[in-house]
Amino acid sequence: MLQVFIDDSGKSDQSPVLVLAGYLSSNEKWESFETKWNSILANHGMTNFHAVDVWRLGYSSGIKTSLKRESVFVQLINCIANHVEHAFAVSIPFDSHEHWFAPKQFPDLPSLRAYNMAFYVLLTQIHQHMFKRRFDKELEIIFDEEGGESIASVLSEMQEFSRLAAKDFPGLTVATPRFMSDDNCPGLQASDMLAWLLRRDALNAHRQVDRSQTAEALMLAQALSMPSSLKIWTDDDVRKASEQVSRSLNLPHNGAN
Repeated sequence: MLQVFIDDSGKSDQSPVLVLAGYLSSNEKWESFETKWNSILANHGMTNFHAVDVWRLGYSSGIKTSLKRESVFVQLINCIANHVEHAFAVSIPFDSHEHWFAPKQFPDLPSLRAYNMAFYVLLTQIHQHMFKRRFDKELEIIFDEEGGESIASVLSEMQEFSRLAAKDFPGLTVATPRFMSDDNCPGLQASDMLAWLLRRDALNAHRQVDRSQTAEALMLAQALSMPSSLKIWTDDDVRKASEQVSRSLNLPHNGAN
């Protein structure tokens, strides 16, 4: 059995991008990971981990000195690198998404929301990976339930996704995700860290900070040191996607806006 844990980071009023990201590994490796992760947290007087909260307590924005080996961030990232097999991530720029999709004009089409789009792009990445490399393995997909999104709304397109996946990945069992809290789930806490690091790196780029000197970029390199499937959407990617959706749903295209 393989498990993949996914979390999200980024709100439109606080971040230039929405990120969904996480890690895949075997049950056995996740069990070993959980023991080590909880031991590291206990050594730092913590019972769970949320990257944004720990960062606010111990760090500040801007140019960083070298991270210390005893830092909880460094120790947890090393724990991730030693246990997970593959990383997945999708990043969608909010401004481009709002311009090209104008989702508020179509409240009856939840599939146009940024989160829903990222969700199914990420599911496609995961199933592509399984089809090419782990065809014979059973898969469980777990998302964080605290992303502020309606689970029923997000999963409303799952039947259509499964239908298309049956054509693109013939014979592969399509896994329907389940949702749970990250409070007692180290796998989701690790995914929270990856999603947060990707969002912070995008924010630093947006602010024109020298990312070669930031702790976030240094940690991100280690957090993605394993094989990975990343989709960092550009404005042009979002534009092309909106044109395809407009044609398939017979919607007015926003290119003239």
